[in-house]
Amino acid sequence: MEQARHLLKNTGVENMVNRTAERMIPLMNSLITGYSIALAKTLGSGAGAMTQILLSEVGEVLSAMVDEILGNDQVNYEMENVEELLKNAFLELGIAKDIKIEKEKKDNMVIYKLYIKGSVFAPVHKILIDRGLKEFPLSPEGLLSASIVRRVLREREGGNVKARINVNTKLPIEDGETLIVEIKEVEKL
Repeated sequence: MEQARHLLKNTGVENMVNRTAERMIPLMNSLITGYSIALAKTLGSGAGAMTQILLSEVGEVLSAMVDEILGNDQVNYEMENVEELLKNAFLELGIAKDIKIEKEKKDNMVIYKLYIKGSVFAPVHKILIDRGLKEFPLSPEGLLSASIVRRVLREREGGNVKARINVNTKLPIEDGETLIVEIKEVEKL
């Protein structure tokens, strides 16, 4: 939690006048695109395995940042309605314009499918599609939603402190705008 507060309060920018969303979002999208392409080329289909490492390293910080930004009144990780928590996080943080979430049970697993439209990271999606990618396992949307689901699994009543999940993001190839994030609660890997 302390790391999240530090990241939110210490921007490293002395001149805040020049720090606007119009300037920062394209820069962040460029960095994310570069890292994504480099990882896809380096790891190939194994890039998805890196998700567990990232969640272990930054998952708690991401969910703590959501706490700090949204406030404790809107965030309750013990809730059963994970879909509502995810939807609130994406809409309130301004990451997406619209989000639809489906939950299904399959083979003793709970699977969440997020259909995200109007993501601030849409320029990244377009470039990755142009480069021939169909999936984006390390997407910001995927990591954020996975960190929230993972925390719910760990903190709710009877939760599993070692809970793990798989996450994959399908780029919006079919309609050009709907990103699909699929999160699976995994008992054992």
